Amino acid sequence: MKVVHLVLSNAFAGIEQHVDELLSNKLNDKPILICNDSIADCFDKSISIYKIKNIGRRSLYGKYKLKKLLNKINPDIVHTHGSKTSSIISSINNNRFKHVATVHGIKKNKKVYEKADFIIGVSQKTINGLKNNVAVVTNWWNPSLNKIDHKKNEYALAIGRLEKVKGFDLLINSWANINTKLVIIGSGKEKNTLTNMINTKGLNEKVTIIDNVQKNELINYYRNAKLLIISSRDEGGPRVALEALYLEIPVLSTDVGHMSKLLPKEMLANTNDLISLQTLLERYVDKIDTINQGAVFEFITNEFSIDEKISEIKDIYESLLIS
Repeated sequence: MKVVHLVLSNAFAGIEQHVDELLSNKLNDKPILICNDSIADCFDKSISIYKIKNIGRRSLYGKYKLKKLLNKINPDIVHTHGSKTSSIISSINNNRFKHVATVHGIKKNKKVYEKADFIIGVSQKTINGLKNNVAVVTNWWNPSLNKIDHKKNEYALAIGRLEKVKGFDLLINSWANINTKLVIIGSGKEKNTLTNMINTKGLNEKVTIIDNVQKNELINYYRNAKLLIISSRDEGGPRVALEALYLEIPVLSTDVGHMSKLLPKEMLANTNDLISLQTLLERYVDKIDTINQGAVFEFITNEFSIDEKISEIKDIYESLLIS
């Protein structure tokens, strides 16, 4: 079975890490990736990579060159990640290969995925409204993570792009009456706005933003965290919640992605709801040591490993090729 994965983005972020871990952990015997040349060097060296120039959905020349490359590789399956790659492959396929598309985030317009032979969503919410040949294959905890022996429980932790969708403005606005320190790790266009918010509210002693943290450095922040907070307004996963729970760090979250499948209702806040989030955090953050999420930790460890998810994806591939 020859499977080609297609990623076309200008930065190595969540989707790219997802693909990198799948392919470097032997989803296929000879993993093949097509990606734009600006991010090619970020992927594991064991992956066979074809570098191309990033192309737009309407680039006839770019699609022509990609089609020629795929004809040369002659794959059984092309697995696309994101809406742009799915749109491009749907427009050039002509039934030469099977097309699997993964939906990584919440999309209002899902029509771009409907021509794929099979659609995978990282949570049920990502594929709501899509009916034919769909399945949920969730994200997983980072396979390179090792369990933490000693945690210092110094602060609450939040991780993500500094963008409005992540709800860090809501999180900061919820922190006035909480004694625990908050560390937000991320980079993005909202940094100045969030920093000004912290200053205006006089939270400089309690809330800190740290940017330019590499993914291999995150373990140091997990090691010192007493809990992780997800404040997102919208989310496909989120993956960082799986990582924290695997490391036996408690999580409080808004009701996004698959969080309602992982946590009891009382540990969730309504999305985009300041009062709901503030009530949740004031109730639990300073007393998180009294909360037992041991059963959740065990569930995540057993059911959300990359080996489990690779098995699920392989089953999808095999079902397509025998149908």
